[in-house]
Amino acid sequence: MPKVTFVNEHRTVEAAPGRLLSDIAAELGIAVCREAFRGTGIGDYTCWVKGEPGATSPPTFLEKLLGARGQRRMANRTRVLGDVQVWTQAGPGDRLRAPRPIAPPPSPATDPEAPRKPIDASGSAAFPYGDPRAVGHGKREPIAAGALEAKAAKEKKAKAAPAKAAEGAAPEAAAKAAEGAAPDAGKAPEAAVPEPAVKALEAAAKTPETAAPEAVAKAPEVVAPGAAEAPGAAEPEAAAKAPEPATAAKETGGGASE
Repeated sequence: MPKVTFVNEHRTVEAAPGRLLSDIAAELGIAVCREAFRGTGIGDYTCWVKGEPGATSPPTFLEKLLGARGQRRMANRTRVLGDVQVWTQAGPGDRLRAPRPIAPPPSPATDPEAPRKPIDASGSAAFPYGDPRAVGHGKREPIAAGALEAKAAKEKKAKAAPAKAAEGAAPEAAAKAAEGAAPDAGKAPEAAVPEPAVKALEAAAKTPETAAPEAVAKAPEVVAPGAAEAPGAAEPEAAAKAPEPATAAKETGGGASE
């Protein structure tokens, strides 16, 4: 036989298939109608029924018209065909009247078949923030004292290492660049003076003072052999053969005085 459980009243009974919920509740002294006029039995028979598909009769046209949707049904028009759970609405009359027996609330500690609250994240008296088995595993890896500070210091040191390496590499690179440039700079003046010119200057230094102008005049010829063919090549020789200004002046002056 189908079992009907009135959840709010903590009552479970067996009923013949096809009976109305309102009749089963009336036998137990459970009021399921919020009467518009006291004692008339006319009013709102709304209740909420939960069960397997086919555990109750399908909603009638009048039920749908009154707003029956999902688990919401009318107790005076719903027939029981299987095991169901029924939640009645609050305040439909005095529920303490006889012959309604009051059963003690279910206790899973003493009754293994008593319904338990499912494991979910909703709060309860035992777990105001939800069952730990649903919210989280309730386990955490132990953290040693000072582990967070050591981790932060290690990360800071790792970040500062590239900056220090860059600062140390800059002076070394500058020193290497200076060492590579110094030998070239020292050789530059020697390469700038041609060897023939140097030999001519050394010869001029060894000869008497009178031979110095001729050595200096011949030095360009040694440095640039093709310069004699140019139009201005005769100018250095003419300048060398021309008498000194002082000698010419003496000769001119002597003729004038005579």
